[in-house]
Amino acid sequence: MDTMDNHQHAWLSEVLPSAARRVLDAGCGRGDLAAELVRRGHEVTAIDISTEAVEAARAAGVPALRADITTYPVPGDGLGDDVGSLFDAVVMSLSLHHMHPLDAALDRVSALLKKGGLVIVDEFAWDWADRAAAAWFYDAGSLLAAAGVADFPREPGSPGRDPVERWREAHLDHTPAADMLAALAQRLEITSLRREPYLSRYIGGYVSRKVMNSTAEVINELWRIERARISAGTLPLTGFRLTARKM
Repeated sequence: MDTMDNHQHAWLSEVLPSAARRVLDAGCGRGDLAAELVRRGHEVTAIDISTEAVEAARAAGVPALRADITTYPVPGDGLGDDVGSLFDAVVMSLSLHHMHPLDAALDRVSALLKKGGLVIVDEFAWDWADRAAAAWFYDAGSLLAAAGVADFPREPGSPGRDPVERWREAHLDHTPAADMLAALAQRLEITSLRREPYLSRYIGGYVSRKVMNSTAEVINELWRIERARISAGTLPLTGFRLTARKM
């Protein structure tokens, strides 16, 4: 069955060589992706700035570290001599739009990579959303919240609020895709870029982990519907997947 998770895993198989590599998962969250990379035989360092995320990752068996990518030590700089060699790849899954300042984060990513190393980015492009996307997102999320399976921010009593206004307010601290792509292109050679669905993945992040297994079919159905609407031209793509190489 084609699901959101195995869709991402299939893409990683395309872009990340199967031979064991030293990989940095920057912004590892709860450690799901890091665990998958370890399962594939890679030597993974998982970091996140959130204490809660690091604790969750460790509870799941991922030896995550609390660290800020903008100050993560680089081997040979006098601070990072104990962190090992440079990385073959840096993976950022839904984390780059949270990294501030963006330039400092990507300067450090580049410094941590070997020459020829890969940057693999799976990202949210909130600035690509239109009115239809915002309305679909809030309607679908509110339905899951009403069903008691998602901690989604509903706004009872405000049915007339403009979804675009609400969307913009909710993402003021998220870096736009246009800025991320420009900053990546300034530092690295972009080798592939494709737009992807994201809204149903976003909603899935609000689903309680206590009921995740029982609602997985619902989330994957939302993903199927989203892709169908994109194919029909009624919803935009609001995510992207990119690979880049350090020259």
